[in-house]
Amino acid sequence: MKRTTVSIVVVAIVTTLVSSCAIPDSGEVSAIDPDDIPYELDATTTAAPTTTVAPTTTSPMAASTTSTSTTVPVEVVDLFFVAGTQLVPISRLLLSPAVAPQVIAALAEGVPQGDAAAGLRTALPADFVATVVVARGVATVDLPASFITNLPGAEQRLAIAQIVLTMTRRAGVGQVTFTTESRAQSVPRGRGDLTEPGGAVACDDYANLLPAGYSC
Repeated sequence: MKRTTVSIVVVAIVTTLVSSCAIPDSGEVSAIDPDDIPYELDATTTAAPTTTVAPTTTSPMAASTTSTSTTVPVEVVDLFFVAGTQLVPISRLLLSPAVAPQVIAALAEGVPQGDAAAGLRTALPADFVATVVVARGVATVDLPASFITNLPGAEQRLAIAQIVLTMTRRAGVGQVTFTTESRAQSVPRGRGDLTEPGGAVACDDYANLLPAGYSC
C-alpha cells in the first residue's frame, strides 16, 4: 500500500513539471522576468579585444657621402710695413713655396686686415708693380719709372727699406739690387745716403729703421 502511494506522488510531480515547461496551447508568448533567468543564460558575450598593429615603415638608409679634403701647403712670410718712422714685420700666410715674385706681390697689396696691422701703412705707391729675379743669393728688383719720379725722397727711403727687409728675410736672399726698366738704379739707404747705381744693399743697411730689440 505504501509503494502505490509513493508512485502516485512521483507521477503527479512529473506531470506538473512537464505542464509548466510546455508552450501554452493559446499560442501566446509569455515574457520572462529577467530576474528569473539563470546567470549562465543571461551572461553577456564579450568579444575578444582586437589589437590593430600598425605597419612599421623602415626608412631607407641614407646614402653615405664621402667627403674629400685637400690640404693646401702654406708658409709664414714676414712683410715689413711702416709704423711712424720705423718698419715692423707682419706675418702673413702664402702658398708654399713662397717664391720671390709672390712675396713682393703680397707686399704690394698693402697692409693686411686685422688688429695686428692697426696703425701701420705702406710707403709703396698704390699701383706699385715690380719684377724680381733671384740669382746667387741676390734679388734684383726692377722698379717702375713712376717710383723714382713720383715718390718723395723720404717715402722712397721707407719703400726701399720695406722691399729690402722683406726680401732678405727669405731663405737664400742676402742682398738686393735695384733697376729701373732694366737700368741700374741708385737707392737710398736707411740713413738717407744713396748707393751707386746697381749697388747691393742688405738688411744691415736699414737696421736703424727697425724697432728696438729687433735685429737682422
